[in-house]
Amino acid sequence: MLKIQDHRIRVAASRREEMQNSLMFSALALASEKSIHEIDVDDIINHADVSRGSFYKYFPSVQALIPALADQLAHELTAEIDSLTHQIPSTATRLVVTAKLTMRRLVKAQVLGNFFIQLPWSSQNPEFNVFTNISSDVVLGIKEGLFAKMPASIGCNLLVGSLMGGIHTMLGKPSLASYENKVLRPALIGLGLDSKTADALLEIPPPSLPALPATGVLGKVATLNT
Repeated sequence: MLKIQDHRIRVAASRREEMQNSLMFSALALASEKSIHEIDVDDIINHADVSRGSFYKYFPSVQALIPALADQLAHELTAEIDSLTHQIPSTATRLVVTAKLTMRRLVKAQVLGNFFIQLPWSSQNPEFNVFTNISSDVVLGIKEGLFAKMPASIGCNLLVGSLMGGIHTMLGKPSLASYENKVLRPALIGLGLDSKTADALLEIPPPSLPALPATGVLGKVATLNT
């Protein structure tokens, strides 16, 4: 009897997760068509093909769904990129590789890029601290003396601002691979690195991005490319 109950609980939890992911994915897809501030409940339930009651069972409003989506994507993307960078011992190298991989993922999967460039920065709203792996390495680099002594918020805004500006430009038109270096170089120098060190870091090739995972919201993004 306990095994049957456990199975039912797991199935119910899986269904809840799938429905929540479907609703969040619908908002993500719609963010490529309109501003996240213009998306309403009708848009989402029509895209997800669910009832209004199903939406409100999981989210009280679209305004509550958007930060939940941002948090979920941040978690999934951080896990994906950290799996490629966690063995890099140098904080500065890991930061640069992480930044490049983040740019490539959000530009390659444009539905992600179109959503992320609309989010407020974490300095404006802590609910949208979506680049936690980048922020943590900026903070660590300052503590280690690799970067200039400055408030961590300034260092994070410096790098994330350059990152988001680069993504915005690259979504609008094809850019050469060297454009990533042009975007990140001023930010690295702003963090306190000399030009020679910044250039050496930027020459380090990042690993190739894997295929998007088959689960979570990213799993639904993957279906757009099949």
